Amino acid sequence: MYQIVLRDATGKLVVVRIGDELIVEGLPAHKMRYVGPIGPFGEDVVDPPKAQAARFVHLTSIPKWERLRVGERGPEPWDLRGQQAVQARARQIVANRVVNQPLGPNCEHIGTQIARGNPKSPQLRAAVGVGLAIIIFWMLGG
Repeated sequence: MYQIVLRDATGKLVVVRIGDELIVEGLPAHKMRYVGPIGPFGEDVVDPPKAQAARFVHLTSIPKWERLRVGERGPEPWDLRGQQAVQARARQIVANRVVNQPLGPNCEHIGTQIARGNPKSPQLRAAVGVGLAIIIFWMLGG
């Protein structure tokens, strides 16, 4: 059995584990989840591409996969129940063909649903906050 090692947000090398958030840097960042080799052909990542249904992909098929950053961590390696729950939610997301949409569910919603069972998106929340601030500023005569 091999281990995958990537850098986290601080640049520290970490062993990737089931449930880990994988970040493609950019504005906005794209987020996927490592789920272990559970896809029909051993795919190990759930990728929800923009405006498409979440799907299983091989980590090594992601362009420049070595540059992915590990964000939020999944269950500890010895937490088999937690890892199985992550994998069950990943299978459900893919089977239900959940689509990555700009206003939700977006890639963060899908990833947190897989990892924790509840969808959250700090990116979307921040974007809505900025949008509301602009509207209020405009309404007050800017």
